[in-house]
Amino acid sequence: MKTKLFRIIAVATAMGLMAGCSQNQVLTTLEASVAATEVLVGALSVTGQIPPGIAMVITNAIAQLPAAYQQTTAELASTDADVIKAAKIAGYYAESLAALQAVPDDAKVYAVMIAGSIEAFLSSLAQAPVQTANTTAQTRTAAKFDANKLQAIDARAAALSVRLAALKAAQVK
Repeated sequence: MKTKLFRIIAVATAMGLMAGCSQNQVLTTLEASVAATEVLVGALSVTGQIPPGIAMVITNAIAQLPAAYQQTTAELASTDADVIKAAKIAGYYAESLAALQAVPDDAKVYAVMIAGSIEAFLSSLAQAPVQTANTTAQTRTAAKFDANKLQAIDARAAALSVRLAALKAAQVK
């Protein structure tokens, strides 16, 4: 089962890396990161699949990700300039990336997959085509990111937040 988990996360990350850098591909890499986190939370929820000590460390390291995903969808829907969007969004993930890098060696295998998916998303965001100065902010936002996809990602992040809260509560018992 552990191998299957790694393969699923690796495929999601690879999809994000191979996607390139168009506006829709930015959403694809964001979705891949959310999916990788969902898979990991699913594995953390299964008793005995991941040793309890490692599970708690990983749970704590990814605890802020659902909020970061939700903040990201809100920022992508905003009329902020691309540079501002990228800077704000990178900030949303800074704490989680630092926490994932600081996990003990026996938890690194899990942390690397999630950190890789976040980094792939941030990389695709940084490489997204710069908009021309003569397009309006409203047109720019509508053309860039599909509102339905953003809402779907936001809903998945909200559900992930609930699952992580339940997982943390169960780990405390």
